[in-house]
Amino acid sequence: MTYTLLSDEDLFAHVRDGNDEQAFRTLFRRYDKRIYAYCLRALGSHEEAQDMFQTVALTVFDKRKSFIDGSFAAWLFTIARNHCLKALRNRKFTTEITDDTLPPEEDESRSGGDFLLKQALREAIDKLPEEFREALEMKYFDDLPYEDIAQLLGITVSLAKVRVFRAKKLLQQTMSPILDELR
Repeated sequence: MTYTLLSDEDLFAHVRDGNDEQAFRTLFRRYDKRIYAYCLRALGSHEEAQDMFQTVALTVFDKRKSFIDGSFAAWLFTIARNHCLKALRNRKFTTEITDDTLPPEEDESRSGGDFLLKQALREAIDKLPEEFREALEMKYFDDLPYEDIAQLLGITVSLAKVRVFRAKKLLQQTMSPILDELR
């Protein structure tokens, strides 16, 4: 059977109904980078993101019988989101300085302006109201369609579009003076 030609939902039906490990691996290869990136943005630590990715994979497999219909991607990201939110709630309020919290070393292939611009953009995104930031990240970092964003956040598709639009407007306002300086 050629798993790569099947939709996410059809692949997951093989997992749910027959505990098909090959289908599960194929499905997770489609989402592994996006789920890991989502966990990394939410938790801010490579180690925690790796652990969370494993937790999400185990949860998806353990809860496979509960997914019946709808978008697999939205269900998968809902599980990741819920686990990340739980981890953040349980996190201690102390900050340990590690290599992950230090700024990356400049490499010679990057210009200082690019690095500073990316850093300013990341800071501007982090300062967005949570509902705007979350929708924007799902759209542009996780490459989710508006329908999946809406389902994941429990809002309408039009509200998902509005949140992404407003996030972009706020970013434009914040970044405009910085971009003017670079010109």
